[in-house]
Amino acid sequence: MPARKVWTYIPRPIKLRPEEKGTFLKEAKEFIAKSQKIAKGFRKIKFHGGRIYIYHLYEYSLWNDPNVKFIKPLIDGRYIEVIFARITIYDKKGLKCTADWQRHNEQWITLSEGTLNECLQFIEADDRF
Repeated sequence: MPARKVWTYIPRPIKLRPEEKGTFLKEAKEFIAKSQKIAKGFRKIKFHGGRIYIYHLYEYSLWNDPNVKFIKPLIDGRYIEVIFARITIYDKKGLKCTADWQRHNEQWITLSEGTLNECLQFIEADDRF
């Protein structure tokens, strides 16, 4: 007998106007500036599709091999810019957000739920980031 199909609800991130995006980005940038752990390798922050993406610089271990080919351009000849974390926003007030982590196979996993500030605090405290 075939397995029964089960429908699941997967919420979509909210669409925001540019001024609403600016307030979320401002709050995230202020938190990152105060955090020593996140600010250490912090490169930039982007808002795209209802999600805040936090990028950092990653130093690759095979820099001395002249035959290594890189997909992404190098920064300062040593670093690659990589997505560090993502925060998905589900309401306009920032009360329902999730902190997501990207696995090695580019699959996103939700690790924490809460407000925007709670998600940023979780990213700062968790060892996976």
